Amino acid sequence: MNTLRKVLPAAALLALAIHTQGCSKSPAHDDHAGHAHDEDPPADHNDHDDEDANGHADEDAEDVIRLTPEQLEAAGVVIEPLAGGAIATFVTLPGEVGLNQDTVLHVTPRVPGIVAQVQGLLGQHVQRGDLLAVLESPELGERKIEYLQALQARSVADAELDRQRTISRNTATLLSALRQKPELDALQSQVMDLRIGANKGRLLSAYARVRAARANYDRERELHEQNLSTESDLLAAQEAFNSSQADYLGAFEDIDFTYQLRLQEAERAARIADWGVDNANRRLHLLGLSDEQVEGITDEPYERVARYELTAAISGRIVAKHITPGEKLDASNPVYTLANLDTVWLNISVYSQYAPQIREHQRVTVTAGDRTTTGVVDYVSAVVSESTRTLAARVVIDNTGAAWKPGEFVTARVQTGERQAPRVVPLSAIQTFEGREVVFIQDADGIEPVAVRLGRRNDVSAELLGDDIPIGTPIVVTNSFLMKSELGKSAAGHEH
Repeated sequence: MNTLRKVLPAAALLALAIHTQGCSKSPAHDDHAGHAHDEDPPADHNDHDDEDANGHADEDAEDVIRLTPEQLEAAGVVIEPLAGGAIATFVTLPGEVGLNQDTVLHVTPRVPGIVAQVQGLLGQHVQRGDLLAVLESPELGERKIEYLQALQARSVADAELDRQRTISRNTATLLSALRQKPELDALQSQVMDLRIGANKGRLLSAYARVRAARANYDRERELHEQNLSTESDLLAAQEAFNSSQADYLGAFEDIDFTYQLRLQEAERAARIADWGVDNANRRLHLLGLSDEQVEGITDEPYERVARYELTAAISGRIVAKHITPGEKLDASNPVYTLANLDTVWLNISVYSQYAPQIREHQRVTVTAGDRTTTGVVDYVSAVVSESTRTLAARVVIDNTGAAWKPGEFVTARVQTGERQAPRVVPLSAIQTFEGREVVFIQDADGIEPVAVRLGRRNDVSAELLGDDIPIGTPIVVTNSFLMKSELGKSAAGHEH
């Protein structure tokens, strides 16, 4: 290296580092400083050998700092091998924290009413199902009464259906027995316990008359054959039999058809009653009642018939409240706003010149004061705002610790690209020395500055152009300013 050599005492640099870090002198430091001073004469002797007659230093000497690993560690100097890396590009934009609209719920009563109680207060954390307010709603009371009436109508229809099913079974049994044409006494014993109603007596009477008319007709025919009865008596008996038989068959067919028809009518009435209950149930659900609440209406006290409970449909925090006791509410305006603040939205305003660079899935670093978090762009608007002439981009931020408040302004640093470079150093490794940008490398002689040319950079790291410094060369990456400061002090002392 064709630069001025200044071999620096290690203790002097260490003292500078300790002073920079705010440490007070210790006895050990004083001893070390004294020891360094005792060793000055040999160094001075070497320097004087290099001076010319006018007392000037050799311009071809080299700037070198010699430190042991222990001294470097005590000074907080970090040395790492030169390597490649990524140079990311960023765009810094303003942003505002907002509610995650996917987790916001506006609570609106589904029935009009008068506010009787208010349980949910502004800022309160609530769980799903928690009671927020109680209303007295005549409309809800009417719907509950309709539901109770529908239950009663279904109960009556079900009872009638059960009765018709019994009559139908018994009538079918009676008709089946009659088709066997049993003796009257045997028939009566078979159907004695069957519950049929008036049709039972009607059929049995018609059947008895047929049996009697048939017996009388048979007797008259026998008497006529024996010339013991006149023709007119036989015809009269035959007419009576035919007439009773016609009445019986008519009653049989009428009852056979009627009992099935009445069963069908009872089944239809039961279905209609079921539909009435279902419709009343649905109307109650439309008003916000749960299955459990609807089932409990039958056991509900009379004074609670118009009670409407407004509950939280999600877990979250009450961020808005527009309800007071005694207020008359309708079903058009929300009275509570609930929000789950475990996540929030960062709404970024993208200026038009940066719009082509902002895309979904880009990483974003968010800062506000000493707070920092990261996220990913998950939405970029396709429309420019007419009022601000900016494009909207959105980042979902984890807010489990409630560190980010909706409404606050933050800075968003969007990573717009990334390119690999063979030689990359952190910005803390670069210093300006004697009008040139340098990095401090470590070799066999010690630590010395090397001029570099910089390529792409960001606010974290920079690319070194050229191949003057081989990859793997130890580079001072932390506290490199101590090297520069000590070289500057040494140069000033030497000139003096």
